[in-house]
Amino acid sequence: MEDKTIEKVDFSIEELETNYYECTFDKCNFSDKPIGRVIFEKCTFKECNLSLVKTSNTSWLDVLFTDCKMTGINFSLSNRFGLSVEFHNCLLSYALFTEMKLKGTRFIGCDLQNTDFMETDLSNAVFKDCDLCYASFHHTNLEKADFTTARNYALNPAANRLKKAKFSRYGLEGLLTGLGIEVVD
Repeated sequence: MEDKTIEKVDFSIEELETNYYECTFDKCNFSDKPIGRVIFEKCTFKECNLSLVKTSNTSWLDVLFTDCKMTGINFSLSNRFGLSVEFHNCLLSYALFTEMKLKGTRFIGCDLQNTDFMETDLSNAVFKDCDLCYASFHHTNLEKADFTTARNYALNPAANRLKKAKFSRYGLEGLLTGLGIEVVD
């Protein structure tokens, strides 16, 4: 399917095509749907529910998610070749990005609580106005990542690559907790 706007379709019931190119999904429901082997290229998802979607071998090529609910989605099962995604104002709590290459990925205004970024390449990533409470970073490449407006993160500098990463002075406490240092007012 090419260059179509798909509105308010319940894909938890309806079947998906195998290829979507330059399509917009608006207010669609994909929750708990196995969407394996589907290719989304240059697509936009607006106000969609993708919670607990099963992404086995799904291809996300230059895909934008805006105002989507994506709780518990496991992106680490997706096809990793050509993966390119961006998230604006999405609920990504409990999402899994384990061992993925997400270099330069932009997370804008997202709720990333309890999200797993372990062993992920997030170099040059942007976490603008994101809540990272209990997000997991371990053996994660965060070189040149931008955390200047992120909040509630806890990163252990000894367990992650942070060279030239950007942090606000008000967020430095999130770098010290992993070292067992207590910050007192």
